[in-house]
Amino acid sequence: MVGLSIPDHRTVSLHELHVVGPDGLPVRHRTIHVVRALRNGLMSYTYRFDRSEASVRAIRGAQPAPPVADPDVPELTAVELRFPRPLAEGETASFEYETLFAWKSVPPPQVRRAARMPVERLELRVEFSPERLPAEVQWGLWDGFGPGARLRAAEWVALDDEHSAHRFIEELHGYTVGFTWTWPPGREPVLPADPGSG
Repeated sequence: MVGLSIPDHRTVSLHELHVVGPDGLPVRHRTIHVVRALRNGLMSYTYRFDRSEASVRAIRGAQPAPPVADPDVPELTAVELRFPRPLAEGETASFEYETLFAWKSVPPPQVRRAARMPVERLELRVEFSPERLPAEVQWGLWDGFGPGARLRAAEWVALDDEHSAHRFIEELHGYTVGFTWTWPPGREPVLPADPGSG
């Protein structure tokens, strides 16, 4: 039997901004995050993501440690985002970071956020280049946290005038949610040719 770990923080708000470029591949993912310490001495937040072709750049409020395999879900990559100083119990930290991509394979057409610990407020937005718009977009709920999680429920979403879809959730805990989309026939993304090959 696995013991339950006591959380050391709570996410007060989380804004996820995902941008898909004109080639149909994600180009960046910006996160604005506020956490509250649930104990004295909170030093960092662990950010987990499911693609090896990515790196994390801190914008403000934290500095990333080198990426490692997540000990709980080996298919995920984990990065410790270290705060400038330890937080006291009840204190909040606001920090911002970007996930940047260097694709070696075409990723699944989706952006997801898992919440193993409670998230009080979540905004998730995906924006598409007008040069390559999806055929359809769905808001989905997955049955797990890792890359192998299956889509359990979905509903259609219309893009707005900025070619984006957006959802706001008051509280999320124990689920993975996000957007998934399909491309028009013949418009599926491919990796650009390597100029050094051939």
